[in-house]
Amino acid sequence: MTRCVTNGRNHTLIPSLAILASTLFWGTLWIPLRALDHAGLGGAWATTAGFTIPLLCLLPGAFVRRRRIVAGGRSLLGTGLLAALGIALYAQGLLRGEVARVILLFYLMPVWSTLLAWRILGHSITRGRILTIGLGLTGMVAVFGGDHSLPLPRTPADWMGLLSGFCWGWSLVRLRRAEDTASFDEVFVQFVLLGPSFFLLTLVSGTGSPSLADAVISTRTIEWLSLFGLVWMPGAIWLTLYGSSRIDPARAAILLMFEVVVGLVSAAILTNEPIFPSELLGAALILAAGISEFFFGPEPSSASLARVSLW
Repeated sequence: MTRCVTNGRNHTLIPSLAILASTLFWGTLWIPLRALDHAGLGGAWATTAGFTIPLLCLLPGAFVRRRRIVAGGRSLLGTGLLAALGIALYAQGLLRGEVARVILLFYLMPVWSTLLAWRILGHSITRGRILTIGLGLTGMVAVFGGDHSLPLPRTPADWMGLLSGFCWGWSLVRLRRAEDTASFDEVFVQFVLLGPSFFLLTLVSGTGSPSLADAVISTRTIEWLSLFGLVWMPGAIWLTLYGSSRIDPARAAILLMFEVVVGLVSAAILTNEPIFPSELLGAALILAAGISEFFFGPEPSSASLARVSLW
């Protein structure tokens, strides 16, 4: 029995580390966006272009795999659409609202993924899972504890943050069920739908389509745009999909909460913004949630451990 548990943990180690690595990209996403904004390319165009560049790079591989991608059918399309909407809503919320509130509402995601995994996959909600969710959510409340009101949606940006977490949590559950789909196919379909989803949300939000009239294209803009489109976004999405499709959805959602810690630390170091005691407490609780999930979360099934295909 001990050997079986150890083998299970070893199989989940690399996917878990991939998700943790993805939080380094998600948590520092503000760096290229802010740099592009200062370089003369606004946030809306930076995000749209950043979603388009990886798609262009993936086209040759998609042509080779076109039959397998088409064979993925509605299942692959539905998962890609949910993931794309999750990121597009998250980006829109960050651009239009208070970053802290959007992040907090987004990271109600473990609640949605746990409930959806129970409903769709038949996973049990154990005491250990309740503990990890409680620690994570309490930690995020502590991080953003400056506002004593309840973290309920008040603005369109707040609702975008909440809906983005629901869509992303649902996509994690669907990824977990589609164990025979290669990560490349998932990433490609997501990037196909990401740009249109973001553009459509820009239109329906009431602000109209972004204008290129004020955009300034310079060497610095191209450099940061390349980093954003070729490093940050592909790294974040590919690592997230690779890890999330190989471990339990609720565990993936909880591990993704390390993004909050990364965001706080990177902002404090690179922008000289101090970390307050409440933020340190929140970061500690989020770390405790991830550790608790690793040790007390459910073991993966033997079928799920067999899914290792990137291509």
